[in-house]
Amino acid sequence: MELTIRPIQLKDATDIHRIAMQEDVFPYLVFLPSMRIDMMENRIKNLSATQYEFVAEHNGNVVGWIGLVQGQARRSHVGDMYIAVDSSFHNNGIGSALLTKIINLADNWLLLERVDLTVLHINPKAKALYEKFGFVEEGRKKGSLKTNGTFADEIVMGRLRPNGLLQRI
Repeated sequence: MELTIRPIQLKDATDIHRIAMQEDVFPYLVFLPSMRIDMMENRIKNLSATQYEFVAEHNGNVVGWIGLVQGQARRSHVGDMYIAVDSSFHNNGIGSALLTKIINLADNWLLLERVDLTVLHINPKAKALYEKFGFVEEGRKKGSLKTNGTFADEIVMGRLRPNGLLQRI
């Protein structure tokens, strides 16, 4: 599948909103069903200098989105990551392509020592993908997220930069 991965633009807000609201995507994100497109536009407009977001395009359509927020002060060596892929394109390598892009940014440009994420226990395919990229389970937040009328556990995962300072401790 031919993909273009590029920095996010304001015009992507509608597509990202569409992806986030999909039945097979929404339960795994922290958004509420009342999220509006203008809220996504404002989110994109107000990205800080330490927030990095990319989209994946296939045939001119946004089919995935990934972001990384670099920590501040004593956490400046850590990034928190999030990702979503259009449900029509699951299992087509888009998540892998987006993860490759953001990990390259984290490791080789920002020189982050670790990248953190959380994944819901009800999303084992995503967890398996993150493990393929070197993320390991570090803990679990019991019932920390409400999704579709139930409580879900967030699995805390982290990835240390290969040959980085934290790998040597």
